[in-house]
Amino acid sequence: MEPTEGEVLIGGVPLRQLGLSNYRQLLGTVMQDDLLFSGSIADNICFFDPQPDQDRIRRCAQLAAIHDEVMAMPMNYNTLVGDIGSGLSGGQKQRVLLARALYKQPRLLVLDEATSHLDVWNEQLVNAAVRDIDMTRILVAHRPETIAMAERVVVLEQGRIVQDSPAAVAMEQRMARAGGGPGRVGDHVE
Repeated sequence: MEPTEGEVLIGGVPLRQLGLSNYRQLLGTVMQDDLLFSGSIADNICFFDPQPDQDRIRRCAQLAAIHDEVMAMPMNYNTLVGDIGSGLSGGQKQRVLLARALYKQPRLLVLDEATSHLDVWNEQLVNAAVRDIDMTRILVAHRPETIAMAERVVVLEQGRIVQDSPAAVAMEQRMARAGGGPGRVGDHVE
């Protein structure tokens, strides 16, 4: 996919010069309905790396706020999950998928509704941990709590940018449009 105008840079290097393989190494993604594969939780986090780094698996699980729950499972990181994450809740599955994306040590992390199945507490834990990692994050979200944690908000309508502003400004405007007051977003959907 080519930009219609300008160029896309990653680390100051034009995307065209990186090549597909290098681009994939720099990119981590978590989509709302990504799948886990048949194997252990550790296998799913390291994406079946032939020489998995166990310490990195645990660090990534901690950043994704899933480590404690994995350790409470009878087989810990060796717990088996199915093709669609059988045995895990939607929120647990999303956090394992986030740990998988973080295991790659990406420079660019794209999260498309990646915390939609998390409760607010776990979402805050994940966002606080990920915010401190030196990488660019692109969040696609509808949940106001997720949007509020961004530095900058770009609003798209029918494929066009209709707003590009700091998150605080975007949230104030959203509350005003929804008729909400301070601390209330009128069009929040759970």
